[in-house]
Amino acid sequence: MAEVIWGINPVLEYLRHSPQKIEEIIIAKKELRGKVFQILERAQKHHIPVKIKKDFAPPSVPKEAKTQGVVAYLKEFDYAPLEEIFKRVKKSQKKALLLALDEITDPQNVGSLIRSAVAAGAHGVIIPKHRACGVTGTVVKSAAGATALIPIHQTKNLGRLLEELKERDLWVAGLEARAESTIYQLDLDLPLVWVVGSEGKGLRPSIREKCDFLASIPLQGPIDSLNAAVAGAIALFETVRQRHYR
Repeated sequence: MAEVIWGINPVLEYLRHSPQKIEEIIIAKKELRGKVFQILERAQKHHIPVKIKKDFAPPSVPKEAKTQGVVAYLKEFDYAPLEEIFKRVKKSQKKALLLALDEITDPQNVGSLIRSAVAAGAHGVIIPKHRACGVTGTVVKSAAGATALIPIHQTKNLGRLLEELKERDLWVAGLEARAESTIYQLDLDLPLVWVVGSEGKGLRPSIREKCDFLASIPLQGPIDSLNAAVAGAIALFETVRQRHYR
């Protein structure tokens, strides 16, 4: 089944980096201005069908979606094989940095985490197939098109995959609010996969056991937890700081 994304920037990102994944674009006639003309030019370049609609009511788009008059229908999302992530690691000639999401179901959080992973220079994102949010239109919108910029691997068994990553000489670090060590006390300048749990439950016990170490983010104000997307971004960029700015 085709996936749908919306918004000028997300559609432009796909046209720039993954045009082969777009089946069709629908544009509201009244929005033909500015960046929308870039969408038309790129779609024409890649021979992607475009429909200009006076009555803009594209199917499969949530009523509350802020489309900016631009909707693109994608082929079924093409999750990357694990080897594609490792090819990217090898090509970068840098220590691996991956992000794994443990049963995060909020598409806004998933999209934000994917965008943070791209911004931090991560080599790939890992998402469970079951009891978790996959790549949907809301995820793409929240990621502002960043889903087209990084390999996203979907796994049936996250625990088993983490074991495989350890066999490939990656260290598995879990974000855990109650962990004694903070992200600022640990050496993160090593091949690493960060595992972020859901906002309500955190990491599952079975996933926590797979981690080589757990780390917390020290909070100073009168709250006891952070949004999963915020926590993941902080961990990723502390890794960047330790690797490049100390």
